Amino acid sequence: MPQGDLLKFILRDATPKNVKIIAARGNAPLPPGEMLEALVHLNRDSDLEIASIASQTLASWPVKDILDQVSSRDCSVTLLEHFASTSPSPQLVEIIILNPSTPASVIENLAATVSAAALETLLLNKVRLIESPQIVANIKRNSSATAEILRQLQELESEFFSGKQSEYAVDSEQPKQEALTDIWDLESLPEFEDLYLEGLPTDPQAREGALSERLALMTIRQKIQLALLGNRELRSILIRDTNREVSRSVLSSPKLNENEVEAFAAMRNVGDEILREIGNSRKWTRSYNVVINLAKNPKTPPMISQRLLFRLLSRDLMGLARDRSIPEPVRKRAQRMMSQRAISKPH
Repeated sequence: MPQGDLLKFILRDATPKNVKIIAARGNAPLPPGEMLEALVHLNRDSDLEIASIASQTLASWPVKDILDQVSSRDCSVTLLEHFASTSPSPQLVEIIILNPSTPASVIENLAATVSAAALETLLLNKVRLIESPQIVANIKRNSSATAEILRQLQELESEFFSGKQSEYAVDSEQPKQEALTDIWDLESLPEFEDLYLEGLPTDPQAREGALSERLALMTIRQKIQLALLGNRELRSILIRDTNREVSRSVLSSPKLNENEVEAFAAMRNVGDEILREIGNSRKWTRSYNVVINLAKNPKTPPMISQRLLFRLLSRDLMGLARDRSIPEPVRKRAQRMMSQRAISKPH
């Protein structure tokens, strides 16, 4: 029996109990994603013995395998819904939030209950927030929402909902999705990237200048669309845009990669809000190059830089301790940490 057919067979109510028990023990010949989907289904089986076995198997399932599945764009809605509602793991919740395939309904439920750190991750996907106002409403009701998170929501509402509060204010129980679609219709976007890259000079400096002139003629909404869907060249310019929502949208682009974020972290002509978002992102600060670039950047908010210092190797920490271009509190903190490391070294 093909694997896809075997999963369908296991999911049927009429499947023999002995087959369900084999699957509930994790012994069915299924690929990892389908095996997890079968276990989640059997975990809710009306037969308490089967449900108990499936529950125990799920509890012992390797965390890495679960993370691999929920991070995939092809992950089934069943798995995303289950682990979003049952997992206490902050890492797992973050990956579910970052997965663009996670349904808005799942994000809505998470928005009302997750931690402040998870809310900051959730705020990275502006498209999702604009398309699903209930997510914004639930974040506002979440007791973990910080003043900074609420401020960002206020900016988002001001940019996209001002003047139309009666139509689709985020507190409305039944926002008018038709009106929202008019503002953000990703399915009917024109090919902005081709349009604005055509005919540009080949010299890098002249090319950037010409492209910046073209971008200056665009509306804020068009720039945000390009920030999300354009190429690397466009993102490198839009990350420096003076409008916060435009520059932040670059960080939400599904095309964004680690090398770009490393470059952004070193830029001294980006807004401190961008550096703060990168510094607060668990995803991006996994990269040592991002961490050291943020710490060395004088534009990085000192609180962010100081929090990252403990991650640095001694040679890099020593360089910061001597660097008079960075804020004084950061340099002094680096000096103290170097002294502490010197004291703690075995003689």
